Amino acid sequence: MDDPARSERYMTLSDQAAALTRAELAILRSSGAFARWIVLLHRAVSGTSLGWQDVALLHSIRMCGGAQNLSELLLLLNRNDVSTIQYSLKKLEQFEFIKRVAGGSRREAGYQLTERGLDATQRYAEEREKLLVGLLGEINGYAESLDAAAGALERPTGLYDQGTQAVLNLKILGPR
Repeated sequence: MDDPARSERYMTLSDQAAALTRAELAILRSSGAFARWIVLLHRAVSGTSLGWQDVALLHSIRMCGGAQNLSELLLLLNRNDVSTIQYSLKKLEQFEFIKRVAGGSRREAGYQLTERGLDATQRYAEEREKLLVGLLGEINGYAESLDAAAGALERPTGLYDQGTQAVLNLKILGPR
């Protein structure tokens, strides 16, 4: 007897559904590989153990330059889990990678890198250049492919956001 939980066509009933499922699996796998990579590289250059979200937040602050407030960081990262980001910010402060800077109000207070944070992110960037970016040059046309892939990955963000709203509407309005 066939196991209904292991249907061969699960989430792949059409070519579009199959393509989306393949892309989602690729995103999951890439996310896992990326998380391992940034955690290990950060640890190697800074000697500190942080989670992947903490490391990503640290580099997001560096990329934006200047002091970034919580709202700006949430928008940049397309996140809504305020408490998780606040916890990461506290950890980054405890490790002295960032410091809180006063704003016009408590909500406007921002975060900027300390000298230690600048040093760690700079060493990270240098090692990333040596270890990873160099590999890209060995694959003909891969930088262009990555740029196209980034654009392709940014498009579903809107689709998932719209789908999330549809799920919330179902909760409020019920099925149609």
